[in-house]
Amino acid sequence: MRNAWFYKRSNEGDAIVNIDYSTKINWLNAPGMSDSPYIGKEKVDLFYLYPTCYFAEEEDFCLVSNLGMRNEALKIREAHFGIFEGTNVYAPFYRQFGLSYFEKLGSLKNIDNEVARIPAVDVKNAFEYYLENYNNERPIIFASHSQGTITMRHLLRWIREKHSEILNRMIAAYLIGFSIDEDFITEVRLSFAEGANDTGVVISYNTEQEGAAINPLIFVNPKKSLVINPVNWHRDAVYASKEESAGSFIRFGANMPITIRNFADASLDLKRGSVVTNVDIDSGSFWPYGILHRYDYDLFYYDLKKNLADRINTWYVTH
Repeated sequence: MRNAWFYKRSNEGDAIVNIDYSTKINWLNAPGMSDSPYIGKEKVDLFYLYPTCYFAEEEDFCLVSNLGMRNEALKIREAHFGIFEGTNVYAPFYRQFGLSYFEKLGSLKNIDNEVARIPAVDVKNAFEYYLENYNNERPIIFASHSQGTITMRHLLRWIREKHSEILNRMIAAYLIGFSIDEDFITEVRLSFAEGANDTGVVISYNTEQEGAAINPLIFVNPKKSLVINPVNWHRDAVYASKEESAGSFIRFGANMPITIRNFADASLDLKRGSVVTNVDIDSGSFWPYGILHRYDYDLFYYDLKKNLADRINTWYVTH
């Protein structure tokens, strides 16, 4: 039987309809959690959606109480949340589909339909609870990776429709690990980043090595994919050497992340809409050669951390 404290029940029988975001057990990170350093004393909020953390094969979707998913999400918190230093990080647990089911869906339309049916419902409920109980009209940053970015697209569409005033105090949206195209930017009426310091913008990229195959799980439409270089923050093909990078915080296999300075170079493949790096690193067992999806945040960790701080500073100078 499902644990009652994870869910809110409807007034019509026992149908489970919503995750109960009034309880801290349903948040990966929220102020007031005893095991989190992100305690809600900053001037800026950050709302984060983690990547796919459900790898079992038993069900297409996992429950929010799934321990395997939760443990993987905790690893993501350990590996990536240092980037968000200086913000109040709000990260809900949400139901996800597994990678094997992701592959079966076969098209963006099918993927989006399934995301709208379950993950996006949880995330919208979490965001509404966050707005009503936590935000207090502070400026906000959105950040996500992989399945989290697919779901964040739905959330931003919904915010545009239901809470458009929030986008007036959006510092940036780091939608990484799934291609963001011109059609989406037009739909949500936002701008894509043009440099290191503009605000109210979307930042996106996917990382690969030279010679990587296009992966349909990541790229919606390579010809329309928008991308920015996370080292020099250019939109053109200007190369950024590894010496220009602030450094990586990277996990090799199942080991704890380690800091490596000047590790990853970066250039843009404008035809593919991707970031290309020459680092000698294995793409992992799930991904084809050259797809460095799992390292999107790790390789450019300190570049992202500095950029987040730069955009926050710019926001307060200009607002």
